[in-house]
Amino acid sequence: MALIKCPNCDKEVSDKAKVCPACGTHLIEDLSQEEKSISVCEEYGSEIPVNADSCLNCGCPVTANQTEEPSPQKVEIAAVNLQSVKKSTKKRIIFAVISVVLIAIIAIIVSVFNKQNKQKQYQETLQSATYSMLLGSVEAEEAGNLIKSVWYNSIHKESSSKTDKYTTDNFGWFYDDFNDALAKLFADSEFQEKITYIENNQQEVSSLMKSLTNPPDEMQEAYTALKEYYDAYIELTNLATNPSGSLQSFSNNFNTADTEAANCYNAMDLYIE
Repeated sequence: MALIKCPNCDKEVSDKAKVCPACGTHLIEDLSQEEKSISVCEEYGSEIPVNADSCLNCGCPVTANQTEEPSPQKVEIAAVNLQSVKKSTKKRIIFAVISVVLIAIIAIIVSVFNKQNKQKQYQETLQSATYSMLLGSVEAEEAGNLIKSVWYNSIHKESSSKTDKYTTDNFGWFYDDFNDALAKLFADSEFQEKITYIENNQQEVSSLMKSLTNPPDEMQEAYTALKEYYDAYIELTNLATNPSGSLQSFSNNFNTADTEAANCYNAMDLYIE
């Protein structure tokens, strides 16, 4: 803003003033926005009001090329706080990284828990199969030993309180054929309950073994030992429920299977609690 002299009273006034405050002389006419422009005196260098056709200081006339287009209005743009944006972005990145890490940790924990739970369940099933085979083997051992005794005493006509009711008839005479004695043994209700128990035990063990066919890596060795026990168990229980061959071959096979089953069970001590 510049000071000019009032053309009437020669007092200095603002070049933006429309009326002289000293004498009231009208200085600048109120023009529309489209008509407003600023001229500069070529001689004196001062601004000339838009309604004047000459310089108020020196009288120099206004020429056409002195009219200047109004300066475009400056538009202030609010400054962007880059530091704040950086901090906000950094916080979002940190939050995202923390979220990913937490999700990964939770996934690992769940995976470990599931793995441990699966291994625990497998361990419990393996123990159940082991103890079930033990119970079946004990019953098969008792049944097989009784079969051997009845078979032997029937052939050799030897008396025994445990076998006489199978090897002799109602008059106390020994059967001529040992098969009659074995048939009477298997027809006995008490012995039949034992055979039925062994057969049901075989089905139970078979079902447990099927559920153990895909062991975890940590239980692979235990499953291998259990499979060996299962093979010996099946051999022993089948001989007890279905004896065949001669007394000598049956006795040899049964004794071998009984010993093998016992050894395999002892080997399982490493894998059961």
